[in-house]
Amino acid sequence: MSHRTKHRISTRPPKAPAPKPRSLSWLVTVSVIGLIVVVVALNLPRRKPTTRLPAQSDTNATLALRTTVTDANPGSPSTVSSNETGSDNADKATELTNRGTELLEQGKIDEAVAVFKAAARLSPEDEDMHYNLALALARQGKREDAKAEYLEALRIYPDYTEAHNNLGNLLVTDGKFDDAVAHFKEALKIAPDNASANSNLGKALALQGKFTDAIPFFREALRLKPDYIEARYNLGRAYLSQKRMDEAISEFSAILERRPDFAAAQKGLMEARQLQGK
Repeated sequence: MSHRTKHRISTRPPKAPAPKPRSLSWLVTVSVIGLIVVVVALNLPRRKPTTRLPAQSDTNATLALRTTVTDANPGSPSTVSSNETGSDNADKATELTNRGTELLEQGKIDEAVAVFKAAARLSPEDEDMHYNLALALARQGKREDAKAEYLEALRIYPDYTEAHNNLGNLLVTDGKFDDAVAHFKEALKIAPDNASANSNLGKALALQGKFTDAIPFFREALRLKPDYIEARYNLGRAYLSQKRMDEAISEFSAILERRPDFAAAQKGLMEARQLQGK
């Protein structure tokens, strides 16, 4: 096994060299450093931008993709080959993901799912590949598969706000409110100003009959996003359940000022007025 010599920077005070040798040494040092920078730059893997599908809920939060750093020697032939292969796979996965997004926008869900699966196989440690696949699987109606992909995205990147939020929505639909609440709370730990996660947490609590706990989250969602119709409607229903008729009427009326055709708000307003008159 060959041993490589490690070069360390000396802490010993340098001797005063003659003017000419010092200038020559400096020139050589600068040239070597420049050459190293060029070589490293040429060997860095490049990734194409990935199209991330919009979240199922009303959230605009984005996460930057991260690159993996290894301890291998960048100059060894085996490492260069591995980096090139990884970069090629990442680029192919990105192209497939962008193609899958186009297919999904065209309503070709089955084809989109197949393409997203291929992308995830090429880049299995990229959380966005699993997130996009989860969204497509949910639209395909394969809810359990979608949950598994959201969980895989969260395994890779636990602070993935949208994955927590969307997984929570699937769990609410399945009636698994405690699990859903846990994911919504995780989303809010990461992004407290996420209006969608606040509204969704309020809804999950309200469906458990915990209206007093739910109301502050609906209010926070509306503070963050005043035109959030769903949050305002659910807040009105929570007030109605607590017999707080004036507040319920106020919320339903505010919705109908913007959306006069919102049938559920019309019904809620009528119900609140009837109960108020008793």
